[in-house]
Amino acid sequence: MDTIAYIRTTGIYNDSRATKEIIDLANSGRQIIVLSWDRDGKANDECKKVFSQEHNISFHFYSVYAQSGIGFHNIHKLVGWFKWVYRQLKNIKGIGAVHACDLDAGWPAYMFCKRHGIPLVYDIYDYYIDSHSIPQRIVSFIENLEIKTINYSSVTIICTEERREQIKQASPHKVIVIHNSPDIEIENGLNIEYDCVYCGGLDNKRLIGAIINHYIDNQDLSFCMAGYGENTEAAIKLAETYSGFIFKGAIPYNEVIDIERHARCLTAIYDPAYRNHRLCAPNKFYEAIALGKPVIVCRGTGIDRIVEDNNIGVVINYDVADFYTALRSLVASPELCEIMGKNGRNLYDKEYRWEYMRKRLLDAYAEILH
Repeated sequence: MDTIAYIRTTGIYNDSRATKEIIDLANSGRQIIVLSWDRDGKANDECKKVFSQEHNISFHFYSVYAQSGIGFHNIHKLVGWFKWVYRQLKNIKGIGAVHACDLDAGWPAYMFCKRHGIPLVYDIYDYYIDSHSIPQRIVSFIENLEIKTINYSSVTIICTEERREQIKQASPHKVIVIHNSPDIEIENGLNIEYDCVYCGGLDNKRLIGAIINHYIDNQDLSFCMAGYGENTEAAIKLAETYSGFIFKGAIPYNEVIDIERHARCLTAIYDPAYRNHRLCAPNKFYEAIALGKPVIVCRGTGIDRIVEDNNIGVVINYDVADFYTALRSLVASPELCEIMGKNGRNLYDKEYRWEYMRKRLLDAYAEILH
C-alpha cells in the first residue's frame, strides 16, 4: 500500500479542501498520514468528529499556538514547524508521495523529497507572496523558494485556470485545476434562519471588520458568522450585544454547511486591491452555488464575471454600504433569491461538481504511484 504524507498548516477539521482531498485519497486505497499545525488546541478532538475511523488516516499535530494575522511575527514558530515536518517525514516508512499545501508546507516537503527522491504534489491554495505580509526586501527570495518547489513537483495543483498567471515564472511538470467545490447536495424545504451567513477567515481584506462595525445600523438583519482571525474579538462582543448576530467561532466543515443551508444568501467578498484576490476562488462562492444560494461578491475579483454572466448573485464595490444594500435587496426579493439559487446549482452541476475534481486528483496520483 502506498503511503501519502499530507501536510497543511491548519487544524484540518475546519479546512474544507484538505478534508475532501484527504478522504478521497484514503478511499482510493492509500494510507494517509496527515501532518497538521494545531494552532488552537482543538484539532485532535475535532478531527475525530470529521474523519471516520474506517478511513486509513493517522494524524500528527504540531501543537504550538500561533496568532492569526500577524505575519512574520510568527517566524520563529514557522521555523519550528519546518524542522518538525522534516523530522516527521524522516520517521514515516514507505512514503510513496508527499502532498504539501502552500509554501509553508511545501518548502520542508521539497527539501525532504528532493533529498530522498520522493514525488511531491504541490497544492497551491494561495501563492505565497500574494497572500502574506512579507517584508519587501525578501519578496524575491520567498518567491524563488516557491518556484523551486513548483519546478521539482511531479504535480502542481491550482484552484482556478486564472492562477496560471501567478506561476508563469515557474516551469511545472504537470498542472491540474481543482476547484474548491464542496461535495454536497441541496436539501429543499429548509427554514431560513439567517439573512446572511459567512464562515471563513475573519480578516479585514474581506470587508469583515467593516461589516461587524456597521451591524449596529443594520441590526434588524439576522447574521451568522463563524471562523477565526483578526476580527474574532469584535465578532464575539457583537454577538454578546445583539441577538440577531450569531458568532460560532472556528467550527468543523460539516457544521459550516449545516449553517449555510439555513441562509438566505452567502457572501464571498475580497478586496480587489490585492492580486491574489483578483484571482480568487473562495470556498463560499462554490458552497453558495452548490447549495442553491445567491452570493454577494466584489467587483474585480474574477468570480464577479461568473456571478453576473450566470445571474447567481449580486456584484458590489468593495464597500460596506454596498454590501448592506445588496443584502437588503436579496432579503426583500425571495423570488429573485430562488431564481439565482437555481441558476447557481445548474452551473455547479455542469462545471464544478466535486466528483469532477476528485477524478482529476486521483488520476494525477495514479500517474505518479504506479
